[in-house]
Amino acid sequence: METKRLKNIAILILLLLNAFLAFLLVYQDLQTQRVEREAVNELRLLFAAEELTLSDDVDPMLDGFAPIIPVRRTETEAEIAAFLLGETVSAQSEGGGIYSYTSASGSVQFRSGGGFDTVRLAYPVEDPDEFARLFCEKFGYGDMQGDVSLGSYTAVKYVDSVPVYGCSVTLTFRDGYLVSAAGAYVDHRDAEEDKQDHLQCMSALIR
Repeated sequence: METKRLKNIAILILLLLNAFLAFLLVYQDLQTQRVEREAVNELRLLFAAEELTLSDDVDPMLDGFAPIIPVRRTETEAEIAAFLLGETVSAQSEGGGIYSYTSASGSVQFRSGGGFDTVRLAYPVEDPDEFARLFCEKFGYGDMQGDVSLGSYTAVKYVDSVPVYGCSVTLTFRDGYLVSAAGAYVDHRDAEEDKQDHLQCMSALIR
């Protein structure tokens, strides 16, 4: 009889302990939800202060994103150089991760970080508008702005339909010649995922 009573007491204690743990989990979950709601409200206020609206379809509490580390592709750099110079030329190493492509029309230099520019460029172009459009289509630039009267065109690099911040190109024309091309190019093919670092969606929206 005494043993049965002890068993009942032990069962009761376990039930109470389980109930307490369940309550604790529910409480923590409610606290987490409250903190998340407050964070989202503060984010909306931040956007509103900058005269922006955060779409209701956006979930700022999504899991973190793994940054992508682009891999330099000299093949693509050679294609860009050929397009700007009008012919295929071989790369020459200038040291420090700089590669130069030179032809009778001028030269194009690419740096290790993806930036590029031209030196003494004078490549004949019949239709600057069409040339700029074809360049953007071929190498993944969008939002092209400019016209013949301005003499220059600018566009933003896109990767998987997403614009890349700080990565753009400017093409300048004068008297029927392409006289300058400067900007940056990134290629996500063969890119590697940085598993050591993650950017939270909330952090991305704030930035």
